[in-house]
Amino acid sequence: MRATRSIGLAAACILGLLTSEAGAVECLTSSGRTACGFHCISAESQVRCAQTPDGVCSTSSGVVACWDPPAMLRRALESVPRPSCVTNGGQTACGYHCVVAYDQAQCAQTPYGACAGNGGRLVCWDPPADLVLARRDATPTATCLLANDRVACGYHCLAFQGTLRCAQTPDGVCRREGGAVECWDPPIDAPAVAYDPAAERACLAGSEGRVCGFRCLATARSTGCGDARRDVCRVDGESRRVVCASPY
Repeated sequence: MRATRSIGLAAACILGLLTSEAGAVECLTSSGRTACGFHCISAESQVRCAQTPDGVCSTSSGVVACWDPPAMLRRALESVPRPSCVTNGGQTACGYHCVVAYDQAQCAQTPYGACAGNGGRLVCWDPPADLVLARRDATPTATCLLANDRVACGYHCLAFQGTLRCAQTPDGVCRREGGAVECWDPPIDAPAVAYDPAAERACLAGSEGRVCGFRCLATARSTGCGDARRDVCRVDGESRRVVCASPY
């Protein structure tokens, strides 16, 4: 009997340790649907959970969504800053430094990114992943420059004769040369850990399931993410679906 009690006590202790390490893992059931994970929410007959403790969930204007930051942040930082979500015009975006304007919503992927709007357009930018992995908590936060109804984000941004450009790293430089703006960046020091390109993608769970990529956006009917860092997601005026593409 004592042996049985000891085994049961040990099992309970192990389970408690696992639960503590994993964080507030939970399962939520609503309207006959169940989801498990972190920060779970239910609304509009839907149930969503973030898949990591660093994620965030939001319900606003009929949009129910959960967002998880890029996995490389957990490698680079001892503590990942809590992201947030914003909703505008029935569109929800999650991440960092979020902005809303012109019936749009966008967020940066990392706490070191930057977002701004000008001339009817929103722009979000994040430093390269290998820079964040190399500098970790010492990574400087990017800035945005607004001029002539345009916006550019990065480091050491400079505007001249209608051209806006920014360096891609804090060690870069931008100068006026020959009537134009030229920017240059030195090579980034090799990060201390191996870089997996997939680890730079954030993930968003919405009405069409969980998708991963860049600048993810959700509506009550559609969810989408860009395939590349420069991609921008928006709602198509005719189909009302989320479409993502490069603005260049």
